[in-house]
Amino acid sequence: MVHVLVVDDERDFADLVAERLRARGMEVQTAYSGPEALEAARASSPEVVVLDITMPGMSGLEALDALKAEKPSPEVILLTADSTLGTAVAGMKGGARDYLLKPTDIDTLVAAIGEAEGRRMEALSRQRMAETAKLAALGELATGVAHEINNPLQVMLNEAGWVEEMIQDSPMEAGNRRDILESLELIRRQASRCKAITSKLLTLRCAVDSRGAVADLPTLVRGLLEARQGRLEALGIRVQERWADGIAQLRLPSSEWEQVMANLIDNALDAVEAMKAADPEGHDAPVLTLTGDFRDGGLEVAVRDTGCGIEEHLLTRIFEPFFSTKEVGKGIGLGLAICHGIIEAMGGSITVRSSPGHGSIFTIRAPMAVHARNENNGPGSPASAKEEKI
Repeated sequence: MVHVLVVDDERDFADLVAERLRARGMEVQTAYSGPEALEAARASSPEVVVLDITMPGMSGLEALDALKAEKPSPEVILLTADSTLGTAVAGMKGGARDYLLKPTDIDTLVAAIGEAEGRRMEALSRQRMAETAKLAALGELATGVAHEINNPLQVMLNEAGWVEEMIQDSPMEAGNRRDILESLELIRRQASRCKAITSKLLTLRCAVDSRGAVADLPTLVRGLLEARQGRLEALGIRVQERWADGIAQLRLPSSEWEQVMANLIDNALDAVEAMKAADPEGHDAPVLTLTGDFRDGGLEVAVRDTGCGIEEHLLTRIFEPFFSTKEVGKGIGLGLAICHGIIEAMGGSITVRSSPGHGSIFTIRAPMAVHARNENNGPGSPASAKEEKI
């Protein structure tokens, strides 16, 4: 469903257009001035904006410039009553995708919105392809780097253990022995931390093993939630689960899906914790919602939180390796990159919608065929049934 923002200072006209677009299955918001449009765009991230050029105060062209400065920016269709088209041409130069003369035939507007959404999806597809290629190259590099680092790290850990044994058997003042043992423990912890990082680097080079261990998604998720029960209770988070009929019968590669869901759940808990730290008394009880459904011949899984949300200008970067909005020491920026790599290896996609103060929703869409090939999903399973239909 395409999300459209209609902007026009003539309220009756904007409301009428919005009503007719909703009747055609679109999600529509209205704004009646340039500043109101910018506020609505930042709050809800519309995919297409239908923008009147002639408005009092902030003009449509000024609003267009401000919208195009946002990241990611929506597709913009201009409406103009100027038959000379001079301002419309200026708008096209400013980044608008199309212009229509008022009064506008609704079918023409619907077609223009469809074309704009198609262009937006093509641009996103090209961006995902570039990200996938970059991640694949990084995965190859990370594999070699991790191997070269892990070997000396193991030597360091072995030598630290050997030094500890030597100290235990050597005469030494108690204070000196304690200081040295504490230093050795610090070396051991930091080396182990480096090994954990290199282990995560290895997961950037993702491949789906359809013959490995399998599990159904609801059971896998409940196991992850049980392991985090203490933190859920400490943060006062209420958990909601909604699984479509047949999800529990679908057998998924447990290693890959456990990594993905664990990272997304931990990310949600971190967002709630950050929200509470910023304003301990100012929010309702947080909610974590996990859903799974069969949609458009594939599997759709969503993880929604009511945490602090993500600034819009960061949304295009959160799947980049080593990019993190967390404080130093609380994250190395690989969790979401790993999720992205695993889901891309399945031939699927992972997207996010978020706004500050209103939480985030991460949506995974994976083609059913990648799971239908799993030997544990037989001819009568939901996976096989879905594959036969596409």
